[in-house]
Amino acid sequence: MKEDNNTLNIEFAHSKKRVDVTVAVLTDSTQRFLENFASARFTTPEFAALLGDGSGADKFSNLLKAVGMENNPYPFFSKVLDEISQGRGTQIELNGVVLPSMMLVSILEQVIPGNGYVTIRKASQLESEANFLVKEEDRDALQEVIEKYPVRLSRHTIRQMMVSRDVAYQYMPFVEELDAVGFVNTWIGQFHDGLLEQMYQNRVIFLLNMSCPVYCRFCFRKHKDSRNEANPTPADVAKAVDHVKQSPAIKEIVVTGGDPFMNRKNMAATIDGLSEVEHVQALRLASRSVAYYPDLFLKDEAEYLTYLKEKKFMLERSGKRMELATHFIHPDEVSPEALDIISNLVKSGVSVYIQTPFLSECNDEGPELVKLFGLLRGAGAEIHYIYIPCSPIHGNSIYWKPLSGGIETAAHLRAHLSDRAIPTICTATPIGKMDWFTSGWAVERVKDNDSFLWFRTPYTLDFFKSFAPLKDLSNMRLNNHGTLDIQYMAKIGNEDYLLGERPPKKAPVNDPVPDNEIEMMIDELSNQCQTARSIVETGVAGLFRLHETRVEIGPDAGTVQMNYIKADARITDVVISAENSGGIGTDAIDHLHEIARIVKTLREIDHVTSARLRSPKLCTAPKAFSRDVIHALGDLNHLSVSQPLRLEIETWCILPRQITPEHKLLVRRLNNKGITVYCNAALLGGVNDNDEIIHQLAHEIRATGMEFHHVYVAGLPIQEKWNQSRPIDSYDVVDIATKVRREGSGREIPRYMFFTRLGEADYGLNTSFIRDPGNPADAQVKVKLDCYDLSYFKGMEPGFTLPEGIDLDGDCPVASVPGMIKTNDFAIS
Repeated sequence: MKEDNNTLNIEFAHSKKRVDVTVAVLTDSTQRFLENFASARFTTPEFAALLGDGSGADKFSNLLKAVGMENNPYPFFSKVLDEISQGRGTQIELNGVVLPSMMLVSILEQVIPGNGYVTIRKASQLESEANFLVKEEDRDALQEVIEKYPVRLSRHTIRQMMVSRDVAYQYMPFVEELDAVGFVNTWIGQFHDGLLEQMYQNRVIFLLNMSCPVYCRFCFRKHKDSRNEANPTPADVAKAVDHVKQSPAIKEIVVTGGDPFMNRKNMAATIDGLSEVEHVQALRLASRSVAYYPDLFLKDEAEYLTYLKEKKFMLERSGKRMELATHFIHPDEVSPEALDIISNLVKSGVSVYIQTPFLSECNDEGPELVKLFGLLRGAGAEIHYIYIPCSPIHGNSIYWKPLSGGIETAAHLRAHLSDRAIPTICTATPIGKMDWFTSGWAVERVKDNDSFLWFRTPYTLDFFKSFAPLKDLSNMRLNNHGTLDIQYMAKIGNEDYLLGERPPKKAPVNDPVPDNEIEMMIDELSNQCQTARSIVETGVAGLFRLHETRVEIGPDAGTVQMNYIKADARITDVVISAENSGGIGTDAIDHLHEIARIVKTLREIDHVTSARLRSPKLCTAPKAFSRDVIHALGDLNHLSVSQPLRLEIETWCILPRQITPEHKLLVRRLNNKGITVYCNAALLGGVNDNDEIIHQLAHEIRATGMEFHHVYVAGLPIQEKWNQSRPIDSYDVVDIATKVRREGSGREIPRYMFFTRLGEADYGLNTSFIRDPGNPADAQVKVKLDCYDLSYFKGMEPGFTLPEGIDLDGDCPVASVPGMIKTNDFAIS
């Protein structure tokens, strides 16, 4: 293709700005983009297939040919930029080819370059700065919105908004914001002292800065009085640090604002001050700038990232963790810069957690969330929460979606997303968060007020007594098992999700088991794989299909297994287990030479983003992880922006006493290589089937730096055998989840899981209990897997038939879960 030095003259329809740019510059930047980001992960399978393999120049040539402009980039860029300049912010399609938004943003970076942000004070600025059409009939109302709810946009976000309606939907003001339905605030903490807010016994919030570089229209602090408060000073920080020093129950600090990273002095005072408070265990720094203003972290040769990493190591020396919490809503927000920030931090041992508000008409369908979470997980992030519904704040009603929408989307995620990328579905009530169908649920409608529901929460009056006794109980009530129900403004959607009140417990408690029998259980978990059961026939020896996105192989896997993985783009996660090769008593880390060979091959498979080593030894024999082993594992980890293959380690633990200071040192060393360790647990009757043990286990796992991933409540081989005579009462699962949520950190919350012949599913959230109508007292518990249907399994094995013992309810399978009992008719307990 010849270099084209012709110049394009672009006039933006609403800003009236004119820009000149050469076709050669646009061609060069587009080829660079396609060289690195043309894969299906960043675009679509159809777009990636159309471009084929080869260099960026080859791919651009194929693109021009597909859109009917072979060897002629001038009309291509002319048409693209003409579409963008009209200010519609809609999808661009040429000759039936949909152009990915990330590529369009890369083109705009050449046309309207620059960083920084702009405060919008007049409706006319929306036209001049963002090329946004302001209708004359809306101009006065829009000005009123801007004066009531401040507007600020980054240059980065403006470029994204020009090519994505779903990004603009989050940041551009709209006249419906004048709708006064809802609240001024939905959450401000139970206790306030200067910049400090407290809602939970074990953690507090520091508000270091009152403004952000970009303002989200759905933010619960969107009112002007919040944005215009005076910023705290380092002296105010010192006062808050002193409060923490005097409060030994406080273990974690959430550092937020506004965006706390905009106030460097306060950030330094916070980190330095809290580093000296012995009982503080973690600092959680919250910023959405990763998504909407990445230059905050990357400018001046990523100086802020360097600063954070230095402070992280300082905190580490005093036994503390640094974490980053950030929000992403839609895949069109994901940029190479954001992925670079995430992978950079994770490789340095700073965990990055993603939280996602659920917005109507934006990310309220499963596929866009699958794409979003897949991209972020590949860079090393942990997918933490989806908040349902969006906060019921004044002017937010366009974002509200019935609760059933979020609940049902969770089923789609469970079926089509890696188990490592499944968020907790939660609601932030005025007295704290609850996790759907484990620690909380919708009870009933509020009488005579269709806008409100009663939510059962995990919190009690005693919980608040130590730091902020509740005084106004007008919107709360005590339920019959001692926790608080609270009124919440939301629509339920599906009436089946109004569960009513839970009845009292009937079943007896299992007697404690002698230590020698517990040691037998630990030994069995260490030597026998619990989760390697193929849900379909793969036709490949030594390869088990555990899920649409996940397979398991042994260290001896070869060409046949790799070809199976390569042929199915849905597979993102590969589990490598020594037990899969008949290596009873051996561990993945005993086969590092073979695993290195496998990882090298997996790096060449674009759709695989994770290699997971199953290592019981990490829990039972941490000394096996010598420095040489850790270095070797670090070399296998490949967190990157364009072609990630993250290495993870999975282990098992059932009791708090199994975790020692040695584990904390080991996990820290692995984290500093960018390697995440996930810990699973199995509920075993008389061993750990009570709320206090699992709460302590969750705390110890969190303290080591591991992620508490799954608590299997029933269905594992060890549970089928052990729990037959010591059954787990479904009632206890809710009690366990209630205590872990109430007493622990939000980062300690595991997913409570059923394991079945046809895969895993979330307790309560995408499963439902099935009782034999002919025998209501039948102790055999069956669950309907609401997240799967026959077409799901046939998509992996066309000739799939239901295994023996599996029934159908509608089109969803019903599986037995031996070792669990259900002693009442309540839906989830």
